[in-house]
Amino acid sequence: MGFLTPALLAGASLIAVPILLHLIMRRQPQQLTFPALQFVRKRQQANRRKLNLRHLLLLALRCGLIAGFAFALARPTLKGSGLRGKEGAPLAVALVVDNSLRMQYIHENQTRQDQATEMARGLLTKLPEGTEVAVLDRSRATSGFAVDVATAESRLRNLQPESRPRPLEDALQEALELVSNREDARQEVFLFSDLSAEVWTEAAISALNETLAEFPDIRLYLVDVGIETPSNRSLGPLEFRQHILRPGEPLRLDVPVATAGSDNDPLIELYISPAEGEPIKRGQQIVDLSDDGQGQAAFELDALPLGTHQGFVQLPDTDPLMIDNKRYFTVEVRPPAEVLLLGEQRSDTLYLRETLSPSSLGEADQTTARFKCTTDRFAEASRLDFADFSAVCLLDPPPLSEELWQSLLDYANDGGGVGIFLGERARASEFNEGAVTQLLPAKLKRKSRYETYLRPRRLDHPALAALSPYAELIPWNAVPVFRYWEFDTLVGDAYLIARFANNEPALLVRPVGQGRTLTLATPYSDPPNPRGREPWNLLPLGEWPFVPLMNELVGYLSQSDNDSLSFQAGETVSLNLPPSQRVSSYVLYPPDGQSIRRTLPPGDDAIRISTTRNLGNYRVSSGGASGQLKRGFSVNLLPEVSELKRIDPDALMEALPKQQVRLADTLTDVERYVDIGRSGRELFPYLIALVALVWGSEHLLANRFYREAAA
Repeated sequence: MGFLTPALLAGASLIAVPILLHLIMRRQPQQLTFPALQFVRKRQQANRRKLNLRHLLLLALRCGLIAGFAFALARPTLKGSGLRGKEGAPLAVALVVDNSLRMQYIHENQTRQDQATEMARGLLTKLPEGTEVAVLDRSRATSGFAVDVATAESRLRNLQPESRPRPLEDALQEALELVSNREDARQEVFLFSDLSAEVWTEAAISALNETLAEFPDIRLYLVDVGIETPSNRSLGPLEFRQHILRPGEPLRLDVPVATAGSDNDPLIELYISPAEGEPIKRGQQIVDLSDDGQGQAAFELDALPLGTHQGFVQLPDTDPLMIDNKRYFTVEVRPPAEVLLLGEQRSDTLYLRETLSPSSLGEADQTTARFKCTTDRFAEASRLDFADFSAVCLLDPPPLSEELWQSLLDYANDGGGVGIFLGERARASEFNEGAVTQLLPAKLKRKSRYETYLRPRRLDHPALAALSPYAELIPWNAVPVFRYWEFDTLVGDAYLIARFANNEPALLVRPVGQGRTLTLATPYSDPPNPRGREPWNLLPLGEWPFVPLMNELVGYLSQSDNDSLSFQAGETVSLNLPPSQRVSSYVLYPPDGQSIRRTLPPGDDAIRISTTRNLGNYRVSSGGASGQLKRGFSVNLLPEVSELKRIDPDALMEALPKQQVRLADTLTDVERYVDIGRSGRELFPYLIALVALVWGSEHLLANRFYREAAA
């Protein structure tokens, strides 16, 4: 126990006053003459004992009253009831504000971040003079102690939402380490947050416990500014079939939506944003929600011209958390992909060429085709520069020279796509050695004559995803496969994306350097009646589904067709540049409308941008009016921003050390805990109540005793 004003204990010496008065004012016995002296003496002795007892009781109450006043005014405290600290030392305080985008949730016309900063600023006014204050948030920037309280308040007032926040436990660790450096001060950390379960994971709590164990003298106050039952509507990450389109390809966009605390089916709108001018509305849908509040909208836009197209989808209705009601997207429509088709004879390439770029389109329509095909023979392949093509397809290849296989391997390593359609001309002995083994997914075993048909079990791979809406309608068994190659054990990085109906591997992918190879175990070049042998399959005769299937497979091989143009806030963006678009400088246009000029190091084949904390559509251009480079990309918020579920406060407090951590809901709670933590729990209210009780008792007894005496 301690005393805030121990000097006032000297007031207890005033108890000498009632003692002195008691001795002075003691009543003297009266002498009476009475015949029955013996009876009088007995009565006198009884009265004296009774009178002495009353006087001693009043004396004790009056002494206790004075001593109680002195004791109460000295303000005794119970040190063991508060958190640990250094008595009498100055304060070192760190204020940590959760400024993630989730804290933009509005309740009673105020965001959670505004509520947090308001409480933090209110706390600043309660701090004693000479306190050192640091203001930290969840941005990556480090912070030290402010010069004065006014500077700390300015930091709180200018705090901006963070689109890619660091883990909360990292911010707390920085705060704890900062105040721990003030070894001669009482050390306190205040965290203002909404107690989101997404933040307070088991790993985060464990990390915080370890940090607190390192600094046992620091007190941590968790200030809860969250809402018990939040409600929200949100859009999930947009799902693209592909970001890079070819002429004539539609833009297909799937939009997940989730609701909490709302039963109405939401309206979703699609807008296209031109480079200049207002966004143009291109569609809207009302989404039917499931019982768990989940739903999905699907949009499709046709006939987009060549170039970069940007836009967004949104929930037009307002709700408490508006930041997750909009998602941005960017797609590019590029000229037809240059594809090289190689065969033993030019006729071997006929079916695939007509599938990818039908001659029936006419010369004028070829510019709107997805692919521009060049055909040649294996014998002439050595004179070709594979770098001029987005993909190279080998149709029923025979054993080729090691130099040609090595050239194809180098091409794949540099980012090209190689398609190998195995057939009659392949030889296991020659395909299982040399550079070709680094292109194939496994060694060849034998040719199988087991009649079957292609039957993918799943259509979620990018090379097959375009067929997924029609999964139940595709007549795979209508196009038989009579022969195919069987494979040995797959190499470590190769994987299977489709099987035959008999469960044998049919379609396999192997990453190679920056590119990839795709191997089909049966060819796509056999005519229905080949000379001198039986056909391997009737795939070219099955217009559905093999025409769209081959378009998707070759599109997948075109490496550029898989460039992503959608990124998360704070993520480093990389835009690959083909040789025809190499630039030395460019201008970046962020969503805020500013323009930033940057240079590109010589020899770089990609533009890399790390300043992506603002949500929205970005544009990149170079070459002035000539438009040598016009690209774009989109930045969206992290999916966890919409996770509003709260952790149970009692469970959180159970998981943290009680001797160091307190939980508060209001500024009053914070002040109460802080007072206890700094000075201990004061006993003044209890003592002053006891003094009042003693005073009342003394008053009642004195009135009674003296009234009896007067009588």
